[in-house]
Amino acid sequence: MRRHVRSTRRLPALAAAIGLTATLATLIFTASVPAATRAAGSSSASHTCLVMTGSGDPAFVRNFNPYTATGLPSGGFVRGAFYEPLIISTVAGGGHQYPWLAQSWKWSNGNKTLTLNIRHGVKWTDGKPLTSADVVYSLTAGKQDKTLDMIGFLSPDSNVSTISAAGPYAVVIKLKTVDSQFIPAVLNAQFVIPQHIWSKVTDPATFTNPNPVGSGPFAVVGRFSTQDYVFNKNPHYWLAGAPKIPCLEYVQAASNDAALLQIQSGQVDWTHNFVPNVAQAYESKDKAHFHSFYATTAYPISLVLDTTQYPYSLVAFRKALSLAINRSDVSKLGEYGYAPPTDALGLNGIFPTWESAAVKTVAKAAAAYNPTSAKKMLTDAGFTYKGSSLVDPKGNAVNLDIHVISGWSDWVASNQIITKNLQAIGIDSKVALEPDWNSWYPNASASKFPTLLWQNASQGSPYGFFLSNLSQLKYTPAGQDATNTGNWAHIYDAQATSLLNQWKSTLDPAKQQKIAAQVANLFLQLQPIVPLFIGPRWSTYSTKYFHCFSSPKNYYGDPIFTTGPDNVLSFTRICPGGKAGA
Repeated sequence: MRRHVRSTRRLPALAAAIGLTATLATLIFTASVPAATRAAGSSSASHTCLVMTGSGDPAFVRNFNPYTATGLPSGGFVRGAFYEPLIISTVAGGGHQYPWLAQSWKWSNGNKTLTLNIRHGVKWTDGKPLTSADVVYSLTAGKQDKTLDMIGFLSPDSNVSTISAAGPYAVVIKLKTVDSQFIPAVLNAQFVIPQHIWSKVTDPATFTNPNPVGSGPFAVVGRFSTQDYVFNKNPHYWLAGAPKIPCLEYVQAASNDAALLQIQSGQVDWTHNFVPNVAQAYESKDKAHFHSFYATTAYPISLVLDTTQYPYSLVAFRKALSLAINRSDVSKLGEYGYAPPTDALGLNGIFPTWESAAVKTVAKAAAAYNPTSAKKMLTDAGFTYKGSSLVDPKGNAVNLDIHVISGWSDWVASNQIITKNLQAIGIDSKVALEPDWNSWYPNASASKFPTLLWQNASQGSPYGFFLSNLSQLKYTPAGQDATNTGNWAHIYDAQATSLLNQWKSTLDPAKQQKIAAQVANLFLQLQPIVPLFIGPRWSTYSTKYFHCFSSPKNYYGDPIFTTGPDNVLSFTRICPGGKAGA
């Protein structure tokens, strides 16, 4: 299920610093405009609100729809700030499971019935109580509109039999079969919305939710403009003593350079940006308070293609791409070494112990940089060469332009390396620059063009990754937005779907490991996406005015503020006041 609600934003990479060749360096686009003016209400002397920024954001629009606006600056953290999860499952810090709106739960009926005990005393910001009726509605709202179906309730492969209230503060979920992954892979994506508001929304897909009613720690819109907004503390928040700070502020950075200047000058407290040579570019400016945490316990960034489109539909073509790309160069030159290369499976960063020795061997071999083998794989599959140009079995020259936002200079640099690698095996390939998020993401999320994308999947176990990429339960037709499913490649496999059903139906860890190896082998046989490098959890933050951030010493949740449900942990734990040290 979906975890990463917004992209990791990127600050300009310095070509000289990362050692790119002169030819490559001349291609890298870096915006250069004056830093954006600090928003009203904040001061460089002290910060009342925790100030956050992205980079290169378009003008803000007042859209707080937690289903459809999470790719917008306005909606990036409404899941967490406004709308809260039932249970939080995270791999952060070795793995944690936090009760939230569900204060406790119990399995019964041979582990096929889950009873959630909902917290008493939780209120919506309009004063109405949050009850089991809201939870049941949130879980089953797909009956009203498919946009609202976060758990696949209406899917023909859904394992949910019934969901009902048992009094005002208990919800009973009956499953068709045992499901060991239901809490970490299904409920982890669910947030709770007020039935009395959303049941009256006629078109949830277009509803902008301009005046949100939520239960979260910062569910009050204090100020909103096209360049800045403030979410104020919920004065009636249910968690005693939380939130500890009065407000969250998100400010627009006019460009990547402006964002870098904002964090260097201390105008911004927290970003989820890639910063090249972060020790020198940021931390050295105030060694006591400026910190970075680029956690690599994370899913891969992958080259994503619509596998329904020829020749991307050919397995041999996708496997050849994997062999043709020099992941080591991409990691070192494009990502400054902060994003380690992956094998062809892509789980070596987040779930290394789940890969059997045999799977590791195959996955490593399938990711080994070998353009000669890539060419042979293609010619064995019916591709030919006309001079140095690759021609597909239908007689067409092969081209593969990779799209990226022009200001994300690490991805621009990475894509330049990738396209040169592809040119070396005869593919007509170049980097296609998009001006901003709005130009790039709608097409990227539907895989309407080749691009790099992060994985949206539960982090409870590798099950979520395979579910997104191979299961019919998450299959998203070509041309449709796959943000909520992570099925970027528009593909599923019947055998993998069956194995995943077996996986969730067993509580035996040894059997789960055995099934995981089988599914991993199917992934490597199909190569639905081409994992390239780990997607670090970029967190660049200052403890000059606030502390208690998720950090290497206190790794309680994902450190990116747009990542729900983990972000609510940060929003309720971050403390006021400056403090030296991370």
